[in-house]
Amino acid sequence: MRNRGPRAPVPRSAFRVPRCSVLNVALTGNIAAGKSTVVDLFRRWGATIIDADVLVREAQAPGGEVLAAIAGRFGADVLAADGTLDRAALRGKVMGDQAALDALNQIVHPAVRRRREELLRAAGEGGDLLVVNDIPLLFEALDPTQFDAVVLVDASVALRRTRLRAMRGLSNDEADRMIAAQMPAERKRAKSDLVIENEGSLEQLERQARAAFDELRHRAAVAALERASVGARRPSGRAHVPLRGPRPGRGAARSPALGRWAGAPGRARCGGPGAPVRSVSTCQPIALTEVRCPGNLRRDLSRPRSPTLHGEHSGRSALHRRT
Repeated sequence: MRNRGPRAPVPRSAFRVPRCSVLNVALTGNIAAGKSTVVDLFRRWGATIIDADVLVREAQAPGGEVLAAIAGRFGADVLAADGTLDRAALRGKVMGDQAALDALNQIVHPAVRRRREELLRAAGEGGDLLVVNDIPLLFEALDPTQFDAVVLVDASVALRRTRLRAMRGLSNDEADRMIAAQMPAERKRAKSDLVIENEGSLEQLERQARAAFDELRHRAAVAALERASVGARRPSGRAHVPLRGPRPGRGAARSPALGRWAGAPGRARCGGPGAPVRSVSTCQPIALTEVRCPGNLRRDLSRPRSPTLHGEHSGRSALHRRT
């Protein structure tokens, strides 16, 4: 985008966001694709992160209804001596048994969904515009259409096998079994809005992740402005601008609030209707430095961040907000 001279000052009130006006994004990726690295980058750049794995562990904590229901369905031998869940024992009971796995999901997922909705409301009420849900098994366990956008991190099976061998010391057979336990990435790509390819160096991954993040940031800001504009025109002051439109290929118009949808697998549309489909790594970042919103888009997001990445660790809160 070319610089066309100084911009007129933007009144702060123009960017006030109606409560729960949040772009709710799901970020996923198959094992060893590099999803966790992209999550760390998004967090560093200002996104609020909701970690699905942490939500599951919170739901399965001792003394809760979920753990009691798990023990009632699968037996007391899935509990450790200290009353916590013996995950290895439970895994042994559901591995290869679809009916048992479905039963487990029916116990755990409602509690996780309620907690995710609570955190999403809290983020919206705090003024956040962009929330990214880190969900490894998004397509296997949830309905991706409940999110405003889906971002997939992907790499070839051969490369993921090599990474599993190097990182975890697995044999090819062991790595292949772990890879085969998840839905093939080819099926996920067709259902994703943005695909980040992780076939090269960390620097290349960061460039692609940044292009995807800038696209999400743009969508979040556009949606917030449209909601605020509609809210200002409605007597009740309530805004209702749908964040999500139909997926590409479903035969309906795109959501104007979301703007640019993904095109072919592994690519993102950069531009208006009819614009050519280009690799996500070539999308031009959209400058939103004039935006001054409460929460995680208040800062000038073009400002450099600390190079420190926040890695995965146990015991953390499910809601991560970089301040």
